[in-house]
Amino acid sequence: MTSDTDIRTPQVDARRQHRLERVRKILACPDCGHPLASAGDVPIATCPQCGRQWQLESRQFVFEAFSEQELKADWLNRAKEAAKRRLGKFYPWTIKILSPVHWAPPVAAFLSRFHLDEELVADLGSGTSQYDENVVCVDGASYPNVHVVCRLDHLPFGDGTLAGIISIAVLEHVPDPPAHVKEMFRVLRPGGRVLCYIPFIVGYHASPDDFQRYTKSGMRELFRDFEIVSLRPGAGPTSGMLWILQEWLALVFSFGSQRLYRLLMPLTWILSPLKYLDVLLIHHPAASVIASGFLIEARKPGG
Repeated sequence: MTSDTDIRTPQVDARRQHRLERVRKILACPDCGHPLASAGDVPIATCPQCGRQWQLESRQFVFEAFSEQELKADWLNRAKEAAKRRLGKFYPWTIKILSPVHWAPPVAAFLSRFHLDEELVADLGSGTSQYDENVVCVDGASYPNVHVVCRLDHLPFGDGTLAGIISIAVLEHVPDPPAHVKEMFRVLRPGGRVLCYIPFIVGYHASPDDFQRYTKSGMRELFRDFEIVSLRPGAGPTSGMLWILQEWLALVFSFGSQRLYRLLMPLTWILSPLKYLDVLLIHHPAASVIASGFLIEARKPGG
């Protein structure tokens, strides 16, 4: 099964090349921050200051990607990577149906605040998702929809070059979230906005690893340099309870067998429809106590 970015037509290629050329103009050395020297028809970008070079391929700018060892270290992530490669753009929809988490990130509403034909908005840690053809997809893996492959804590963009940033369920997978948020702040222009979701009550899920969770207060502290526009549960308490319950059931009935545990986990997904109780419970005044995750929209001061 292929994604829409796998199907190469003159129209798709032309739109993708247009986005890449817009991105090329704001590229900067991820090490020293100096603007990169690269002509449109030259596949090599050179930093005039530190001399490092990167390959800017015709359909993707590659700076630094996850290693195969990183992607294959955890059994669950190996399965997820195989599913992402096979399902392409349908992977997010599959997860949305099978997952115990019910949520609908307001990405469309967020994007409606931008003139995407003129302003650059990047999805950091996009995976195989693509919310809009004008959004720049950035990830550590070279999925077909991704425009820029890089480390998210060393973005290859100049200071103040982005109008908006999307970060959905990414910062739990990085060892140093403050460094990533600092990079978001750096590359956003004054007045630029970020939409970010981070889980709170969920089980371990590597992608390619898993490091931390955030409370509502923790989210506020993480984005303390920004002006907070809104901060609320992004996925409700039923979702948090279901994820833990499914893991618990698989543990109890696997009787200490890792192999049986892995076989049982998909069977627990039969409980996932209960997540729709969060349509109501997410609005409870105490929902944040065991919310599955929090959603923040924040603005860089100035502008």
